[in-house]
Amino acid sequence: MIRLIVIAGFLLGVWWITPCAQGQSRITVGAKNFTEQEILAELVAQLIERHTDLKVVRRFGLGGTGVCHAALLAGELDMYVEYTGTALLDILQDRPRSDPDEVLRHVWQAYRERFDLEWLAPIGFNNSYAMAVRAEQAEEQGWEVINDLVTADVSLRGGFTSEFIERSDGYPGLRRAYGLELASVIDLDPGLMYQALASGQVDVISGFATDGRIVAYKLRVLEDDRAFSPPYHAAPVVRGEVLREHPELRAVLMPLAGTISNAAMRKLNHAVDVEGKRPALVAREWLDQRRGTFDDEENTNMDYRVTGPVSFSHLLIRRRAELGRKTLEHLGLTGLAMLIAIVVGVPLGILIHRYRRTSNWVLAGTEIVQTIPSLAMLAFLFALYKVLGMLPAVSALVLYALLPIVLNTFTGLKQIPASIVEAADGVGMSRRQRMWMVELPLALPVIVAGVRTATVWTVGIATLSTYIGAGGLGDFISRGLARNAPGLTLLGAIPAALMAVVLSLGIKAIERKLSKV
Repeated sequence: MIRLIVIAGFLLGVWWITPCAQGQSRITVGAKNFTEQEILAELVAQLIERHTDLKVVRRFGLGGTGVCHAALLAGELDMYVEYTGTALLDILQDRPRSDPDEVLRHVWQAYRERFDLEWLAPIGFNNSYAMAVRAEQAEEQGWEVINDLVTADVSLRGGFTSEFIERSDGYPGLRRAYGLELASVIDLDPGLMYQALASGQVDVISGFATDGRIVAYKLRVLEDDRAFSPPYHAAPVVRGEVLREHPELRAVLMPLAGTISNAAMRKLNHAVDVEGKRPALVAREWLDQRRGTFDDEENTNMDYRVTGPVSFSHLLIRRRAELGRKTLEHLGLTGLAMLIAIVVGVPLGILIHRYRRTSNWVLAGTEIVQTIPSLAMLAFLFALYKVLGMLPAVSALVLYALLPIVLNTFTGLKQIPASIVEAADGVGMSRRQRMWMVELPLALPVIVAGVRTATVWTVGIATLSTYIGAGGLGDFISRGLARNAPGLTLLGAIPAALMAVVLSLGIKAIERKLSKV
């Protein structure tokens, strides 16, 4: 069995590394984990693919501004689309400014001087935060501006993204600028905010100006009457080294400059979030049309109805090829992590069994790892390695898998009757012979039980690896949550659950067989 594990791990490693060994020049395009980012990244990627011979590698669904910026500085990404206000406040940690041209000039200069990063021409729209309420309630209460919420006679519940709750231009800033105090505030995923507001679970959300669901769910955006929110114009940010090596990229991406208005971006987002289209298809259609009807701010023919979700069976058939690839990626993450965890965990369990005084320290260390939230661990390892993808993801999975393997190895060896150990010593076995020929075979069923537990954990935790660009079935789950698309979420969740069950049953069958030996 050990030989099979080693061979499988070697093959998985070769399979994973092979795509990276291609000699063709590559451009890595990144995106954060929400719809608009994927659409914009696809526009950038497809323009490069259409007009150059460069191979584009997509790293989408990354867990926020910090991850994308750090990946850019580390050379793990070559470009992604950022927002001027986000760059000003989150990256440069500067004071809020309201003039769009001033903000653009400032971030353009600061990024070039401090990071050797280049801002290309803005795409056109301004995706500022939008305080949204139900249109029906706004009509009843006479709400038109944000300040109206301050004087409201009703207790209001807020539902904001985690970023908005923490950012200086988010809820803390609103409280200072407007004196706004809500009765309660909860963290909501961007994909769930709009439905939560429409269904009355919250009363006000931190929406986005270009989100098509504002109209689809009959919401009203309150005017920022104190001009609190800074501008958020989107533009590609590219590593200076990449532009010097491929100066043609400026001309290739120039057709995006100033071409997408707020209404146009709202329509593109709506096509994905409400109509269920894939970002790649929406981007391709827009490029083929070269704006067309999307560019009309006053277009009254936009269909913003909330359509029914695509059936899971239809989604499964339509995306079966991608599902197969993501399943293999997920299996690769799980298999490689488990191989390393077994190679490290079993000897560590043997070691603490032999030197009992170290057992409490080692077991306490592996238990402490379990208390660290998975996303926090992934973020920490990404910051440590400054590399996206497999390395931080597998490292995190190995750390989480160690506890049951180390603990069960230690426990299995500890439970062997002393009389058997004495008999082995009596026939003249060395400590090494006794370990390999007597103790490990007797402890193997317990060790395998630990491997089974660790494998099930690893399959589940691996779904979070999508936030650092490691791929796998978590990509579907993340996209589904971001778009409030249950079918897409299930497309990742069901295969992951089935994978965990199948692997668990397979290892349990091995465990039972060993128990009978």
